Amino acid sequence: MRTNRAQNRNGAAAVELAVILPFLVILIVGVWEIGRLIQLQQIMNQAARDGARLASQANIVTTSGAYTQIAFNTGTPNVEDTIRDYLQAAGITNLNGLQITFEYLTGDLGATQPYQGVKNQRFRVRVTLPYENMRWTNLSLVNPTTLSGECIWQMMVDDPFTLSPSLPGWVP
Repeated sequence: MRTNRAQNRNGAAAVELAVILPFLVILIVGVWEIGRLIQLQQIMNQAARDGARLASQANIVTTSGAYTQIAFNTGTPNVEDTIRDYLQAAGITNLNGLQITFEYLTGDLGATQPYQGVKNQRFRVRVTLPYENMRWTNLSLVNPTTLSGECIWQMMVDDPFTLSPSLPGWVP
């Protein structure tokens, strides 16, 4: 009696799939988790960069022509709200445990507000959030406790200057 080799091969393929499938699933989930971690790291860095871009201006002119000082966490606009808005727009809605720091690296290190900076003074904005607030699954192939984003920028404040109130005239 002769048996068909194709029928025997179907059983072997099922056994091979049963042996390989757990490793493939772990590999796919691991790549997915690493990809999400990289995406979140980019979001955190971009949020810090967005806050630093606002802080570097120190003063802005409103549509009515009035000056507004940029503060860290008071007034409108401010650095903290800008970072929160960016994170929420990026889909991170659980901001419990969010820590945002602003510090000068050069010049007057005691200054705590962006509007106190002078031209070319360097500062750092750091954003930290617990990883569990951002994760999509409870799988723990990659399990950091927090993710941080950081941006080092310099103040883009204009040099102070004065204008003469009298206009030059033509001398005939």
